[in-house]
Amino acid sequence: MARIIDNPKQIYIFLGYNETLTAVNGTLQSTNCPRKYSDGQYCFWRIVVTTAKQLHLIFSNFSLQNENNTDAIFVYDGGNAKGKPLKVFHGDHHPPEEGICISSNRIFVEFKSDNAGSFHSFSASYNGVNNSGEWFECFYI
Repeated sequence: MARIIDNPKQIYIFLGYNETLTAVNGTLQSTNCPRKYSDGQYCFWRIVVTTAKQLHLIFSNFSLQNENNTDAIFVYDGGNAKGKPLKVFHGDHHPPEEGICISSNRIFVEFKSDNAGSFHSFSASYNGVNNSGEWFECFYI
């Protein structure tokens, strides 16, 4: 998949892929993980579990560029980027070690890298957990 973004100063071509994950638990990772991801990536994962679930997302590996507005991971409530933006993570703003819990059964995770150098990689796992009002030791968003 290629996506062209026309900027008055430059034209960026983002390469990547999209994936819909429906299993109760699973993983997602940057291209080439654990090696450096490529410049100009645009990847997204739509995670949807049964309605009796909420999601726990934990990053086991996270190394992106430190500057804001470069390479970043965006997390949205819902099935696409039109949902409510929940968090943005980049090299200087890491996800919490204990993970994040989303009280919804569907989230959209988007990864974008610019053309100004790539960093190592990221990988994450998610689990659908019973929405029973239990408190999980993670950061709720």
